[in-house]
Amino acid sequence: MTLIERARAFAQERHAGQIRKGLAEEPYEVHLREVADLVAGWGGSEDWIAAAWLHDTVEDCPPTSQSELTDLFGAIVAGLVMEVTDDKSLPKAERKRQQVKHAAGKSPGAALIKIADKTSNVRALRMSPPASWSVEWKNAYLDWAEEVIGALPAGHDGPKAVFQAELAASRAMVCDVA
Repeated sequence: MTLIERARAFAQERHAGQIRKGLAEEPYEVHLREVADLVAGWGGSEDWIAAAWLHDTVEDCPPTSQSELTDLFGAIVAGLVMEVTDDKSLPKAERKRQQVKHAAGKSPGAALIKIADKTSNVRALRMSPPASWSVEWKNAYLDWAEEVIGALPAGHDGPKAVFQAELAASRAMVCDVA
């Protein structure tokens, strides 16, 4: 198996049974695949694509750890995953603030994964929004996602344009629903 195939299989196993928050209740794997496919389509390296598959494993799949990822996938992949992993010991509002605060220091690979992740999430908000989210909550999420992407280092102009297009489409949908 290639590095990417091993990362995909590991992520699928760890996220088994998890579903997305949206009305469609898609398997969480749909998000992971979309993030990895975006990173691949935007020219990401094998390490970056593998990390895209794994980007939520430490955060959402205890007891996955950085040392386990390092042992299985190498220090580069594990490092990228940790760059995009929130500290779940912090309150949600602080985790969101930390994403904005630390965005400017992201490596090129972590920045591309972050753009792909937010693009996928913004698209999902348009295609299958969580039933419990109010218009205000949706707009707050879109504002925050835009702030995170806007704080990333220069570069990745094409992927950032794709994110902006998804953001605009989602904003239009949220406004139409209001």
